[in-house]
Amino acid sequence: MRNRELTKRKLIDAVGEIFRKEGHTGLGVNKVAKQAGVTKKLIYDYFERDFDNLVEAYILETDYWMAFADRVQELIDQRSYNDNQKLITDILQNQFRYFFLDKQMQKLILWEVSTNSPLMRSIHNARESMGQKLFELTDQHFANSGVNFRAVSALLVGGIYYTILHTRFNGGVFSDIDIATEEGRNEMLKAIEMIVSWAYHAGNANEGQQNS
Repeated sequence: MRNRELTKRKLIDAVGEIFRKEGHTGLGVNKVAKQAGVTKKLIYDYFERDFDNLVEAYILETDYWMAFADRVQELIDQRSYNDNQKLITDILQNQFRYFFLDKQMQKLILWEVSTNSPLMRSIHNARESMGQKLFELTDQHFANSGVNFRAVSALLVGGIYYTILHTRFNGGVFSDIDIATEEGRNEMLKAIEMIVSWAYHAGNANEGQQNS
């Protein structure tokens, strides 16, 4: 059993090494097996006879939302935050920091939005399922408030992805903010906090008007 787990670890690491150097177009069963120093038969034996299952195992470790899923559930179960607003703000700010630093995650998002891939659709659906845990918290706050926080979060997450990808691949500033600098990144983090705060305050105001 230990040898099996060590081999699976080698294979996942091999996917990561190739992906870092060549992107998703470099991934192939023969190349991954060679990089890991094992026969390709073991890929099919250990990953349910499907190479995509191996690639998915690597992605699940790399994707911010997937990697953070257990931590989010732990925070929710432990009630580590006194209010959901702070929890959501921290999660989105951490996503910005993580995505800015992690070039593999950046490549994964580019792969997801630029190709018609059943594998990436599966990852997207898994990410959406994880997000439902957070939305269950925010839905309680925004019910009957007239504020669709799911739409707000979609714009924030999409904005994080696009701004960082644009800066990495095209350089320069975006909306006169240079996130390559610490000052620019801090401005983006403050904006995330403000937008979430505005949404929560609007939800509270609208709910108060309806109850008066």
